[in-house]
Amino acid sequence: MPKKVTKALLNRYCQARMRAAEYNPDFSSRRGAVEHLSGISEDALKKYELGICNPSNDVVAIMADAYNAPELVSWYCCNECALGRNCSVVEERTPEQALLRLVNVGKDFKSAVDTLSLVLDDGEITEDEAESVSKAKITLLEVYHRVNELLVNLDRIERK
Repeated sequence: MPKKVTKALLNRYCQARMRAAEYNPDFSSRRGAVEHLSGISEDALKKYELGICNPSNDVVAIMADAYNAPELVSWYCCNECALGRNCSVVEERTPEQALLRLVNVGKDFKSAVDTLSLVLDDGEITEDEAESVSKAKITLLEVYHRVNELLVNLDRIERK
């Protein structure tokens, strides 16, 4: 009989495994999970889930694939990866919600592109134009984030 998860339940990797256990009982224990996690030992999985050490990006990709949890990659990149710490975490949403969020920035996207088109027409950004460019960049980053959010959530339902 598998032990009840306690401290590790606050850990994202353990939470993803427990959600996967709802569909595949093998994931209800670390021992069963490692059968689906090629190259990851039960001891290593325990250390990741207890926060003793952080998994590499390759290991996170394996877990995300096995657990059908693409949001795990986004969370890792935004929270544990040194290169991605300034990224936004992709929230779990229905694809419909993610699509509506993307549609809702459509007007802002068009405005940002129009602004950049006017500013960049002469190949220079003046001091007067710098603030407009900064605002346009923020809008484009928000659009990028929402596209990524939609793709992650679509990927999640395609895997089910």
